[in-house]
Amino acid sequence: MDFVFKKRNYILLISGLILILAGIFLMMGGESEDPNKFSEEIFNFQRLTLAPILIVSGFVLEIFAIMLKSENKK
Repeated sequence: MDFVFKKRNYILLISGLILILAGIFLMMGGESEDPNKFSEEIFNFQRLTLAPILIVSGFVLEIFAIMLKSENKK
């Protein structure tokens, strides 16, 4: 039985998913303990720059893993 994707494709797909989940995890939090006070923590580098870069790179890796053509050995 031949599968559409090979082991290399699945490794790249899982790596992309891990990058996306890491970006979402880094974007979480930053809430203030007191709901009446504004928290400046939501404007740090981790949430504004690093997390979106990880999420976008994860999606790019997912697309690359799907489009990567497997080597046919005959």
